[in-house]
Amino acid sequence: MRVPINLASQPLENLRPVRAAVVAAALVALVLGALLLNRELRNRNEFRALIQQQAGLELSLRELTAQQQEMESALSTTEAQQIRERSGFMNSLILRKSLSWTQLFMDLEKTLPERARITAIQPQLNATEDVDLNLTVSAASMEPLVEFLKNLESSSEFGAPVVGAQHYVTERTAETGIELVLTSRYVQNRSKNLPAKAEADSSPPSQQAAADPEAEMPAEEMVEEMPEAAEPDMPVQEQP
Repeated sequence: MRVPINLASQPLENLRPVRAAVVAAALVALVLGALLLNRELRNRNEFRALIQQQAGLELSLRELTAQQQEMESALSTTEAQQIRERSGFMNSLILRKSLSWTQLFMDLEKTLPERARITAIQPQLNATEDVDLNLTVSAASMEPLVEFLKNLESSSEFGAPVVGAQHYVTERTAETGIELVLTSRYVQNRSKNLPAKAEADSSPPSQQAAADPEAEMPAEEMVEEMPEAAEPDMPVQEQP
């Protein structure tokens, strides 16, 4: 019978798990380092691309600024200013011509109370091709003026009025009246009063032909229906 005798000063330890753990940790650290290095390189490339893009945008901005300065210098000449003023004047004339005063007075008549009257109208065309009306309205008391302001607010053609001034006026009859100076936006609806000719032109051709039966009559029939002109009786003179 043999008895095992251990002559070592320390007992035998199994270091394989420790070594395997160290190797695994080293591999993990190596993989993480590679990932971090790859991410750092990608960030550097993106940052370099952004710097190049920023440089290109700054160059484009400088070119656009130079072009803007050239255009501004070209438009700031006396000839360009005269052309702009002339075109603005012509556009204002066209817009003023397109305003129907008849329709304007009809719309104002709908909103104006009986005891109030308009003493001054000054239309002004704005950039949106609408009309800003500067009105001067007078009345013997304040009630008709308040009613007129409410009618303007509820109307679809006029905007909310803005009162600019209010003062009392003494007339020759020794009556004291109240006068308001206000501004209101006016959008004219030109489809209300279409001329009868436009309605006739917009009707179908069959209706126009029925209204005018002689329009489709052939030229020969028209000639046949026309009476022959009587020849004048010329006196016959006998020769000696």
